[in-house]
Amino acid sequence: MNIKVFLKPILFIFYAVVFFNTSLVFSFQTKNFSLQNPNGDVTTIEKTFLNKKQPISDQTINEVKKSQILLLVVVTFFVSGFLFLIYHLKKVRIINQQLESYSKQNEFLISETNHRVNNNLQLISLLIADTLRKKQGDENRNDFVKLLSKVETIASLHRHLYQTKNNNEIDLKEYLLEVKNNFTSLEEDKEFEITFEIDSIQIHSDNAMYIGLLVTELIINSVKHAFEKNHEKRMNLEINKENNFISFDYKDNGLNSTDKKVSPKLVLQLCQQLKVNPTIETAKGFHLYFNL
Repeated sequence: MNIKVFLKPILFIFYAVVFFNTSLVFSFQTKNFSLQNPNGDVTTIEKTFLNKKQPISDQTINEVKKSQILLLVVVTFFVSGFLFLIYHLKKVRIINQQLESYSKQNEFLISETNHRVNNNLQLISLLIADTLRKKQGDENRNDFVKLLSKVETIASLHRHLYQTKNNNEIDLKEYLLEVKNNFTSLEEDKEFEITFEIDSIQIHSDNAMYIGLLVTELIINSVKHAFEKNHEKRMNLEINKENNFISFDYKDNGLNSTDKKVSPKLVLQLCQQLKVNPTIETAKGFHLYFNL
């Protein structure tokens, strides 16, 4: 038997039942609707629905407006902040440019000041040297030699400051070697041996000046007071950079200060300017050392 022929009556019955039940439900709902609305006023129902819907739409619109206002406030705030930042950065850039200009002018003025001071000190050195030539054999000649050495020490400092770009720091080794050259005449006489062993150290100009004057004073004191005639005369200076401090060590082999208490006033005053506490020993000549 053909299955399609068999299924056709069954499907027909199924569709008829479903259609009949649907018709009943629709008829019942229509009747029920007619009972609740005997006049069948569909327009009234629609208006009621729209009246219920209207408040929801107004509330949504208000919320949207509030969100838009909040967004506008936030955007205005960020735009204002951005514009203020641009203005502040521009103002800072202008101030930095002015400061850079002032700094260059200041460096130029300091450089010119050092140059003029150096020239004046050289003039003073020439006057003192001329006075020394006229005082051959004079008792006060040693005082002028001492004065000339100190003037030339300060002049060397200002010469280095004028030659370097950084007006606050100089190379201590180069500076002190130039200070040593002020005593070349002593070494040429072959009576004194002066040796310097110094690391290349960048140091503030104020400390460099005090160290230069200290070295000058120590050498002058050694030449003047430490040695006896016909005795080997040696002076040695060592300055080394060790970790975060600078070690200063000066000694001579003079016999006149052996086992004696020596407290050179100017030397101690210069050490005080450097804010150091020097140690002085005289077991084998004069020996001064400290850490800066």
